[in-house]
This record gives sequence, structure tokens and C-alpha cells, in this order.
Amino acid sequence: MADDMVFKGAGGEFQLILNDVTNFDVVLEQLRIKLPLASEFFCCGTTVRLPAKLTAEQRTKITELLAEHGLVNADDDQVNSQPLDEHERHERHETKALIVSKTLRSGQKVTYEGSVVVVGDVNPGAEVIAGEDIIILGSCRGVAHAGVAGNVSATITANKIIATQLRIAGLIARAPDGMDKPAYVETARIKDGIVIIEPAN
Repeated sequence: MADDMVFKGAGGEFQLILNDVTNFDVVLEQLRIKLPLASEFFCCGTTVRLPAKLTAEQRTKITELLAEHGLVNADDDQVNSQPLDEHERHERHETKALIVSKTLRSGQKVTYEGSVVVVGDVNPGAEVIAGEDIIILGSCRGVAHAGVAGNVSATITANKIIATQLRIAGLIARAPDGMDKPAYVETARIKDGIVIIEPAN
């Protein structure tokens, strides 16, 4: 069955793209299936822009479903926007991300001051450098450097971390040689002064 809805990254937020369908219940069901999988890679508070062609009732149903997974209807986020204190501005900044919708091959390099989401693999010889977190919806076999400006709370998350080099802030690590490919999503983070790799929360 072809998907009637897909997510597309654009300008630090996600857009929900709907094909021409007549059965909205089918769209909702596909959304219920995809959100638990996709939410592992979204930051809490990430905004999602909905198609303009939705009715008010349809928008409400999707907004409620997004909220169950910590996601925000971009239109609601704008309408309800209030002056933010310093902590809230920092939290909003952390949700901004560069979306790279392809596999990165040897020789390719992506650098961004916020978080980077790669919808694909990072192959050996490729490099991702981010001021915040790095999220890879595939295997990380190249070089990943999160928290480049010294953010020790930054993380690197991937379906498989088999990297030639991992860096978080000023600390360097690499995946062990001969390591079995894990069957779960992994996150690299700094803990007790070293970079560790553990199952993603």
C-alpha cells in the first residue's frame, strides 16, 4: 500500500505532505503507525506544518495526535506565541535542525550551527559537524562531530553507530572494531568525562 502521507524537512521544521486521498481515516491510521517510529528522531517541541487543504476538524485530530508524541502544529505555535524568557528561547533554539534528505558519501561534508538530521546513511569518508545534536536515520560509518562549539550535552543518534570517529564537544571516540551491528537505535553522549554509546531512550 502506498503511503498517503509523508514527512518532509524544511527550514528547521517538518511539513506533513498528503497525497490526494478521499479517506481521511486512512491518513490518520498511517500517522498513528509512523509517529511512534519517527518521534525517536524528533526533538520534543518540533513543529510540523499541516497542509492548508485540511478542514478544521481534520486539523484538530492531527494536532491532537502530534501532541501525543511531543510535536506541535506550526500554526498553533505561531498563534499562541508569547514573549519567551531566556530559558525558553534556548529550548526553542534546540529544536531547529538542518534536514539532509540523502545518504552522505565519501568526500561529502555537512556543517550546521544547530542540529543536523540525515535521512539516510553517513558512509565512510563523509563528515557531519553540528553545533547541537546529530540524528542519522540510517548507519553512521563516517565522522560525526556534535556540540562542535563545546556543547557537552550534545548527542549523536543513529540506527547503527559504526563510525570511524565520533566527537562530542572536545572528546573523541570511535566504534570498536569487529562490533556486531546492533538491532536497536543507539545514542553516543558524554558521561563521566568520556563518550559512551548506549541504547537510545
